[in-house]
Amino acid sequence: MNRATGFSTIGMAMMLLLPGTLMLGSLQRQLSAHGFAVASESHAIRAFAQAEAALAWATYQRWPPDDQWQCRATENGPGRACLRRTDKHRVMLVGQSGAEGNTITLWQAAILENGSVSATSHGWSDFCPFREVGKCTLP
Repeated sequence: MNRATGFSTIGMAMMLLLPGTLMLGSLQRQLSAHGFAVASESHAIRAFAQAEAALAWATYQRWPPDDQWQCRATENGPGRACLRRTDKHRVMLVGQSGAEGNTITLWQAAILENGSVSATSHGWSDFCPFREVGKCTLP
């Protein structure tokens, strides 16, 4: 009799462990998916910050006026900044992150006077403002 009671106890314990194990497996899959999403978001935020930093860095550089794109690698961290004259004193600045596979490009209208660049207010964009596709292609 004791032996039958022992098997029923083990059977009940197994019946309780099986759904718990299935629930834990499904929870692990959900956590893995969310972990990937958080890592992806973190990389995107880092790339955006690098592009913003490249734009800010570009405003402290001396640039010669040129109708073609001029690009320079940033000194502190990955990324680069580019500049192209659009009018006599107006230029377009570009800040680009250096993250592999997650590159973000930001555009900023600016004014160039005596080699110094100053960003215009409300001139920021996350897409190319030029109508001609050729002007949107960076070297």
